[in-house]
Amino acid sequence: MIKVVLVDDHPLIRKGLSQALNKAEISVIGEASSLSEGAALLNSSTPDICIVDLNLGSASGIELIKVGVVQNPNCAFVVLTMEDDLDTLITAKSAGARAYITKGSPIENLIEVINTVLKDPKNFIKLGSFKDSAKRTDFGLTERELEVLQLLSTGATASTMGSILFLSEATIKSHLAAIYRKLKAANRAQAVSIAISEKLIIQ
Repeated sequence: MIKVVLVDDHPLIRKGLSQALNKAEISVIGEASSLSEGAALLNSSTPDICIVDLNLGSASGIELIKVGVVQNPNCAFVVLTMEDDLDTLITAKSAGARAYITKGSPIENLIEVINTVLKDPKNFIKLGSFKDSAKRTDFGLTERELEVLQLLSTGATASTMGSILFLSEATIKSHLAAIYRKLKAANRAQAVSIAISEKLIIQ
C-alpha cells in the first residue's frame, strides 16, 4: 500500500484529503501543519509520497521540499496548493517537487498523479490552470489542450494521459490532433519542441 504524509496548515483540508486517500487504499501515515512539524514527520517516517501545501503559515512548503529531498530521497513530493502562477511552479520543481497540482483539481486527479509519480519517477507532472506574467503566444490552445500538451512532453501515451485526465483515449487523440494543427506541428517531438520554445509547458 502507498504510504503518504500530508503537510497543510488547514485541518479541514487535511481531514478531507485523508478520508479520500484512505478510501482509495492509500495509507495516510502522518499529518503536519507547519514546516517544523513536516520536517520532524519526514525525519521519523518513510513515506512514498509527501503532499505539501506551499503556504505553511509564516513558512513555505518549498523549504520543506528542499530539506525533504535530502532527508528522504525515496519520497516523492507532490505540491497541492492555491498558488497558480508559473514562477512558483518552476521554483517548486527546482526545489525537487515531482508534481504540482492546484487545489481546484478533482481529488481523483490527485490520486492518479500519486500512482503515476511512483511508476514514472523521471517525469514532472502539473495539473491545473496557471497564470504567466510574461507575454506569450497561446496559439489558441484551450486549458485542456495545454494539460494534454504538458503530459505529452513527459512521453506519456494517449492511454496514460487519458487515465490522468479522466478522458477516453479517443478524446485524448482528438485533443492531440487539435494541438498539432494549432502549433503547425507534424508530430509529437515537433509539438513539444515548439511548446518548450514558446514557454507553453514547463520542461
